[in-house]
Amino acid sequence: MKTVLVTGVAHGIGKAIAAKLSEKYCVIGIDKELPEHIFCDTFYQCDLSNMQELQETIIQVKNRCESLYGLVNNAGIFIHKPLKNQSILEWEKIIAVNLTAPYVLAQALSPLLHHGHIINIASTRAYMSEAGTEPYSASKGGMVALTHALSISLSGSVSVNSISPGWINTDESYVATVEEKAWHASGRVGKPHDIAKVVEFLLEDENGFITGSDFVVDGGVSKKMVYP
Repeated sequence: MKTVLVTGVAHGIGKAIAAKLSEKYCVIGIDKELPEHIFCDTFYQCDLSNMQELQETIIQVKNRCESLYGLVNNAGIFIHKPLKNQSILEWEKIIAVNLTAPYVLAQALSPLLHHGHIINIASTRAYMSEAGTEPYSASKGGMVALTHALSISLSGSVSVNSISPGWINTDESYVATVEEKAWHASGRVGKPHDIAKVVEFLLEDENGFITGSDFVVDGGVSKKMVYP
């Protein structure tokens, strides 16, 4: 059975990805929090903003696996506060988790991914923003750029793509309003499973022709003309 490593598996999109992939693959999970689900065959607890912890985890993965089929960089943290109230420490932590860790993991594990896949979970905030989201938006814009850069550096060996989700409702207790559903051309807000299905699709591209691309999965919101 092929092995796929997924970061940020404890909750939300990462949990959905682990659940979907566990049907076909051996799943290695990494997260700061312990997952309450059983979708990971192996799990490593790691704070991705801590470089020492990350490097130690990479060593453990390499000692366990001679090869990987996929690396899904999903873990991410978010803040939403006025620009004047954002701290440099918040900026550095978000960049560390959302962008530096995916780069380090890709660099370290790509030799194990011969004819495999790297899939980076970005965001539509790489292309459009609301006030007070500078660190997160910058990290996700970087993720999209990192994706196409890696696709060239690893060409012929590893396929590298990103997925940019829009509004994905990870709160199972929240019920979207009629207005919120209508805002989407799809007629509903997104679910974590929507992203997991795209990850599954990309992993099934065994010939690796799809690479260097970003797949926007936002229910059509970013295509909607908005007038003042």
